[in-house]
Amino acid sequence: MADNPKLDVPPELRAIAEQGVGQARAAIDGFLTAAHKALDDASRKVDAAHGNARDIGRTTLDFAEANIAAGFDFASRLAKATTVDEWTRLHADYVKEQAARLTEQAKAIGQHASAASPFAKGDK
Repeated sequence: MADNPKLDVPPELRAIAEQGVGQARAAIDGFLTAAHKALDDASRKVDAAHGNARDIGRTTLDFAEANIAAGFDFASRLAKATTVDEWTRLHADYVKEQAARLTEQAKAIGQHASAASPFAKGDK
């Protein structure tokens, strides 16, 4: 049987292989770092959106309570009215107050929604 000659890998080829492995490792490390950063950024945005949704929900509930209370107050005043003229005046006052209240509430909800928007200033 013939002896198998020992084949040596040239040092240049080993150097190229080591360099390729190092570059591949660096590329994967960079990819994983970017993926972690993207996940952290997304998590922060989800947390902020959840907080904003909770705030809008609470504000909306507060407005509903205020509107219900105003309706009961109006009904109470109306029940105590003694003349049709007083009913008419109470109704006109209630409509005016409610229109102002709803305008303010819509403005506040709009500000909350604007602040919660992913396109709000300072959020890039």
